[in-house]
Amino acid sequence: MASDNILFMSATEIADQIRNKEVTSHEVVSAYLRQIEAHNSIYNSVVLIDKENALRQAKLADEAIENGHHLGKLHGVPITIKDNYLTQGVTTTSGYEPLRNYIPTKDAELVKLLKSEGAIIIGKTNLSVLAMDMQTDNAIFGKTNNAWDINRTSGGSSGGCAVTLATGMTSLSFGNDLAGSIRLPSAYCGVYGFKPTFGVVSINGIQADPNEPVNGIKSLAVAGPLARSIEDLQLAMDIIAQTTNTDQKVIPINRCSDTFDIKHLKIAWTDEFGGVPVHNEIKQAIQNYVSKLEKSGATVVKITPPIDFDLAWKTWGSIVGMQGGYNTSNFAKWLGLPFTKGVLKDVPMHQNIVKPTSVRKYMEALNIQDSLITQMENFLDSFDAFICPVSAVNAFPHHKPTKKYGNFNIYNNLIEVNKEPIHYYVATQAYTIPFTLTENPVLTMPISLSKDSLPIGVQVIGKRYSDFKLLKIGKVLNAYSEKFKYPLE
Repeated sequence: MASDNILFMSATEIADQIRNKEVTSHEVVSAYLRQIEAHNSIYNSVVLIDKENALRQAKLADEAIENGHHLGKLHGVPITIKDNYLTQGVTTTSGYEPLRNYIPTKDAELVKLLKSEGAIIIGKTNLSVLAMDMQTDNAIFGKTNNAWDINRTSGGSSGGCAVTLATGMTSLSFGNDLAGSIRLPSAYCGVYGFKPTFGVVSINGIQADPNEPVNGIKSLAVAGPLARSIEDLQLAMDIIAQTTNTDQKVIPINRCSDTFDIKHLKIAWTDEFGGVPVHNEIKQAIQNYVSKLEKSGATVVKITPPIDFDLAWKTWGSIVGMQGGYNTSNFAKWLGLPFTKGVLKDVPMHQNIVKPTSVRKYMEALNIQDSLITQMENFLDSFDAFICPVSAVNAFPHHKPTKKYGNFNIYNNLIEVNKEPIHYYVATQAYTIPFTLTENPVLTMPISLSKDSLPIGVQVIGKRYSDFKLLKIGKVLNAYSEKFKYPLE
């Protein structure tokens, strides 16, 4: 039987061992299913388990290996998928009560690609309602607890993905990101996450609100992987960053054959921007990390991209408000203004989501986005990557919403950063949203643990369409991070 040591191996190593007949797919799948059975009740990160089908697929994978047939890069490897990706014959709820019993008749494009490379989906992971919060909680399955402290949030909305990885219940997981939904959980749970350049991975088949005639989110949102290693992110991106015969609009990108040395890298960095405070312990960790890069020969420059972050936050809100709220009349938005005005006065990223708008204002927002993209790309022309915080805080205690506005949670209780109270959405989204708007690829990776043994992560940002180059640079930078074991490892 496979040793449970395999639970924290990389997906790449597991694939190699299955291919070389050092372990069977059935043994690996069984090991992960045992881990889920033993620990999922504590963390609540896996919400749907496809046990019988997974074991059946594992046996077929082993038979194929015995017969000399190799099905692909993830042949026989068990993975998990966020529960807003369509999965044929397996419930897809998006954490939304009207979808509690919804069983799709087709797979999302990303799921198709993973299956075509031999991956075995053992379960679906938890998320916030319709992926619309920075914590992972919903009325169907409840909240997901952080792997490092069950009294703290896992982040959201892909929190189930991150916790399932950090507890050794999957080898690889797949989420999506509009405001930081891959990056925040990755940082809070100490795993690696990747937000691709917008448009290089298909988002077809991400389940939206069934009450909307069409899914209005046509820009900004991306699909991407979470893993316990950058090597696995590379493997995952190699599989999902391509077209299918049902989605030919995906933008092809270079796989990057270059090699990189720390002594030849020029890294821009900051520990704070836009006037949003960052916890002192995170700032110190970033400073210590960058110092190690510099001592190892990298050129490091403390600098902030020359973009108006307040404008970036508001422009993101304008685009999301128009696309996500296309089916809500301006009259209805106007009626809601008295309810939201006071709540959102200190939250620039959400103010324009709820305001009445027009086609003219939407086109203005798109033009501002174009300008900010150009400014960010020009800035990155001088650097190999830009490093900054993921969030103003580390994983915080579970934070209850004060009320709801439709399916959207309202938080009046502030979060303290260095004894300064700031709004929940500012603390969790201020550092991620700008790079959603500018469409850059972003690697989130852990660099150390806090004094409370909570992971501290950073965003590593590259030029658009340089996704594979950024991952290679990330592997070089990752060598200077503090290494740690996961709580159940």
